[in-house]
Amino acid sequence: MSQTYDRQYTVDFINGFTSEECEVFFEKKNLRIEYYAHGEAVRIDYIFPETIDYEEGVYYSTEENALVYSCYKKAGKQIEREIIKHGSKLLYDRSNIKVNCEGGDCDALVTASKHLIQLYLDKDFERTTPFEEN
Repeated sequence: MSQTYDRQYTVDFINGFTSEECEVFFEKKNLRIEYYAHGEAVRIDYIFPETIDYEEGVYYSTEENALVYSCYKKAGKQIEREIIKHGSKLLYDRSNIKVNCEGGDCDALVTASKHLIQLYLDKDFERTTPFEEN
């Protein structure tokens, strides 16, 4: 039986590299990234896949040690960021997830992230090879 690279598998793969400070969740129409301090959620970013530039805007930033999701330039600020302590919601044009990866693992993370976005955009989209095999 072959592996199914569905949303759950892909999110689990990504979360395998995230720091304890954040976790990715998939919802029906969006991704949710929760950021934690002392075990409590302090920030939530809502990513709407149709606004993400999955070809150019999903990448690994060595400076930030993070996986970055950026909106299409013409989409503007479409990532909703909720700061729980203040009860505020603001819009941003990018979000980042702190990850622990090196070399090929970082490439696989980017591949998995792009795959996850594509799963939202195309219901018939499938992958048959592991993320490590870009």
